[in-house]
Amino acid sequence: MSRPSMRPSLPLLLATAGLALFPAACVKKSTHERVLDQLSRTQARAAELEERLQSEMARRDEREARLREQVDRLQRESESLIEELGQTRRSLLQTQELLAEARLQAQRAQDLLSAQGAEARRLRERLEQLAAIEAEVRERNRIYEEVLQKFRSLIDAGRLSVSIARGRMVINLPQDILFASGSANLGTQGRQTLVEVAKVLAEFKDRRFQVEGHTDNVPISTAQFPSNWELSAARALSVVKLLVQQGVAPEALSGAAYGEFHPVATNDTPEGRRLNRRIEIVMLPNLDVIAQAGQGG
Repeated sequence: MSRPSMRPSLPLLLATAGLALFPAACVKKSTHERVLDQLSRTQARAAELEERLQSEMARRDEREARLREQVDRLQRESESLIEELGQTRRSLLQTQELLAEARLQAQRAQDLLSAQGAEARRLRERLEQLAAIEAEVRERNRIYEEVLQKFRSLIDAGRLSVSIARGRMVINLPQDILFASGSANLGTQGRQTLVEVAKVLAEFKDRRFQVEGHTDNVPISTAQFPSNWELSAARALSVVKLLVQQGVAPEALSGAAYGEFHPVATNDTPEGRRLNRRIEIVMLPNLDVIAQAGQGG
């Protein structure tokens, strides 16, 4: 808003100054007219300057008004930013308090861990051992699924079965498929079956297998086999030899004889005795993992 000027206008000042310089009594008519004409032009110029001055002052007032609006807007924005900054600072303080509490809790946990010392290390070692055992179990299950797929035709034909027993993968071959009664010599069908089994076992280079011989409880007493121990041992070794001949690494194989002492069914029925007469090829677990787990316990 423009302020009223208290000073005399420029034309009036110039006119007054002109009259003061030329007293009427001492000036000729022509000179007086020239002075008046010059004074008129001066007044016109002064009026023009006055108008320009007023226009410039109006523009100045307009600029000042715009500047005041900008200042007001900046003031409001500044107040808003100050409020946001205050909220941010409060949030930061809360976060710092939470962080300090978290650090305190972490320090307490660290102190507790340090205090427990050997117990904590033992627990970590035990967790690592359990993880190794879990990995071994997963690998066993993976191999089990793979073996099931590879032996699907033999399983469907009833020539063998595959199962998980006592944490071990077991390939069960009925004695009737492999051997005649009282004999440890492999028959034709038994040899054919074991040739196919050997092809699969040879693929697992890092696994060990134990061939276990089992009989029913019917006693045997011959010059070659004084008891079921000898019969089951001879049958297991016959299977081991054929597997080696078919490409299974000999260091990956072992034989065991259980006679009639690990039955899977009753020996009171013919069907039960038939099930007990069998060869089992057992995939042995990783002994290193088992040993570590035993030490950790």
